[in-house]
Amino acid sequence: MFKMANPNSKDIVFLFGAGASYGAGGVLPEQPPLGCQLYSILERIYPGSWGGLPVEIREVFKSDFEHGMQLVHDRVGGAIPSLMREMAVYFVQFRPHDRATLYCRLIEDLHKNGLLERVLFSTLNYECLLEFSLLHHGHGIAYFDEGTGNQVPVWKLHGSCNIFSHGVQAGPGIAYGTGVVWEGGIEAFLDSNLVIQRCLVETALAPVMCLYMHGKPLSVSPAAIHGQQKAWAERVDAASVVVSIGVRPLTGDDHIWKPLASTSAQLYFIGDSTVLDQWSKPNRTGATEHLLPLITKRRFQDTQPAQTGTVEAPR
Repeated sequence: MFKMANPNSKDIVFLFGAGASYGAGGVLPEQPPLGCQLYSILERIYPGSWGGLPVEIREVFKSDFEHGMQLVHDRVGGAIPSLMREMAVYFVQFRPHDRATLYCRLIEDLHKNGLLERVLFSTLNYECLLEFSLLHHGHGIAYFDEGTGNQVPVWKLHGSCNIFSHGVQAGPGIAYGTGVVWEGGIEAFLDSNLVIQRCLVETALAPVMCLYMHGKPLSVSPAAIHGQQKAWAERVDAASVVVSIGVRPLTGDDHIWKPLASTSAQLYFIGDSTVLDQWSKPNRTGATEHLLPLITKRRFQDTQPAQTGTVEAPR
C-alpha cells in the first residue's frame, strides 16, 4: 500500500472523523458520540443551557445537529461562547484505556513498520483520543507544524476542545455575538484540568473550535485554523497516500473535500461505501479504494489453513 518515499517527508496523510473515534473501542468514560447523538448528550449534561434553548431549536437539534447550530447562530448567537466552552469540557474527558483503542493499534503498526515518521495525522474531531493514544506510546504531539524528534504531527482542522486563543483575551462576564471575531494566535493544552479551568474560570471566549454547522465558521483565531487548513491541502496534494477514516462528505466543507478530490495520491476510505462512492465517482479521477473489504478479506485469509501460492498485498 505504501510506496517508498523520501524518509523525511510526510507523504502519508491520515484524516479522521467522528466515525473513527466512535468505533475506536477501549475508550473511557464511554464511547464518543457521532454527530447525530451529540445533542441528546449535551442536553442531558447541561439542562440549563443546551437543554434550555428554545423548544423549536431543540427539536431541530435532535434530528440535525448542523441545522440546529445554524439556528442558534442566527437567532441566539450570544449563547454560542458559553455553549462551546461547555462542549469543550465534555469532549476533553475521553481517554484511551490500557492502549486498547484502534488508534493505539494503528500507531503501533505504523511504528513497527517504520512508517510513523512519514505520517501526518489530521482530524476533524474536537476530542483528543488520537493525541492521548500517541502520548501513551511515548510520542510527543506537534499541533501546528510537522514536529521534531519524537513528535508526531496532529493537525486539528476544525480546532479542538483543548485549543485556545493566545495573545488575545476576554475576561469572564464579557459577552459577544456572532458578528465579533477575536483574531490572535493559538495554543494547546494536554492537561484536562487546564482546559476545564480555562473554560469555566478564566475566559469568556469560546475555545478555538469551528461551529459544527454548514461551512464550519469560527470566531476565535480563525486565521490560524484557516492557515492550517491551507497547509493541510498542500500536504494532501503532495502526498503519495491519503487514508480517510470515519469521515462523511458534507456540503460546504470544500476545504476538506476539494483537496481530497484533486490529489493524485492513492486515496483509501474506511466508512460508508455508498456515501463515499456518491462523492468520489463525480469528483475524483485519481485512484480510490475502500479499505474495509481488503481488511476483512485479510482477516478471513489469516484464519484459513496455509494454501499453495501467494497473495499479493495492495500497492
